[in-house]
Amino acid sequence: MGLGSRVVLVFLLLGLVSLFADMVYEGGRSISGAYLAEVGAPAVAAALIGVGEFLGLVFRLLSGYVATVFHSSTVLWGSTLLGYLLTAVSIPAIALAPTWHAIVALYVVDRLGKGLRAPARDVILAEVSEGIGVGKGFGIHELLDQLGAFAGPVMVSVLLALYGYRVAYLALLAPGITAVLLVTTAWRLYPTLRSTSRSSGRAQQLVFRGYGRSFWLYVAATSALALGFMHWSIASYYLKVRGSVGDAEIGLIYAVAMLVDAVIAIPLGVLFDRIGLRTLLLAPALVPPFVALVAYAPRELLYLSAIPWGIVMCSEESVMRASVAVLVEPSKRPLAYGVFGLVFGLAWAIGGYVYTSLLAEPLHMLLYAIATSVASLYLYAVLARHHQRGVGSVGS
Repeated sequence: MGLGSRVVLVFLLLGLVSLFADMVYEGGRSISGAYLAEVGAPAVAAALIGVGEFLGLVFRLLSGYVATVFHSSTVLWGSTLLGYLLTAVSIPAIALAPTWHAIVALYVVDRLGKGLRAPARDVILAEVSEGIGVGKGFGIHELLDQLGAFAGPVMVSVLLALYGYRVAYLALLAPGITAVLLVTTAWRLYPTLRSTSRSSGRAQQLVFRGYGRSFWLYVAATSALALGFMHWSIASYYLKVRGSVGDAEIGLIYAVAMLVDAVIAIPLGVLFDRIGLRTLLLAPALVPPFVALVAYAPRELLYLSAIPWGIVMCSEESVMRASVAVLVEPSKRPLAYGVFGLVFGLAWAIGGYVYTSLLAEPLHMLLYAIATSVASLYLYAVLARHHQRGVGSVGS
């Protein structure tokens, strides 16, 4: 098999890896808040899952640091494999967790796994998708990713309705093992990355200079978005406590959001390749409508909340990742993905705590969402203008 064919196959395999891994993670996340409420956990437990997201993103920084310093294909692939293995084991193990503390801890382990693998996987994905366009490549990857993210919650919802929470969680072990086997196959097919083969193989000096003004402005804009983007664990907890819909329906609403994410992924990636960073303006505009629907919509309209949430998640998983590849040169991307993820995760965790403190005041939740979205829109608009004029370009 020629190198070009292997690159294409590895690109597709990475998409399938994400498909099966997202069946595990998104299947578990779709009922996370509802399950915590079911076992009698306090509201802060749902927010602690958001802290798990933050800790996982600290791991993104550490993983990006290691990959940048050692600049090794083995480090990149090894981090990717170990990260998927942690997810494959931790989420199904929730079925056996004796307390809500253990449930939260296992969700945190899963997020540590994602934090470990994400910068390395994104560097690999950026390289193997160069031939088709980075935006389209991340879009196709997100489509496959979200097919799994749709299938997982649907499977969990059906099993939950028929057999209960424990069987629903245990069933996620099968797609988890499949993901681990697929990433192992991809590693064997493409063991040496082109970007690392140019390196001498020795540890590199780590510096934070040379990332450019545009990159840091981008981090600030996306952090403002994350502050106002309500985590699904909090939304599902709120819907459970509010009594708007049943537990299984909460999972189905999430599944619809994942379907929206999948449908919009490739068009959003193509749009990014055509108009660049201006694509980022879409996500902040959709955060307030989601919060408004969660807070006020009757049962018949709650499924509409899946549309804005799915589009924002698609943006975060596709064009926001592609933006880092556009703004930062290849040798600096592992750490850039780590820094971006850490700051984003911190903002998301802080925003989660803000929302849990506002659950009794729906209007305050909506006003908070509007304020953070306006800030994000402004910063993204400034970023798009600067980048278009070449101000703050990579290395400046």
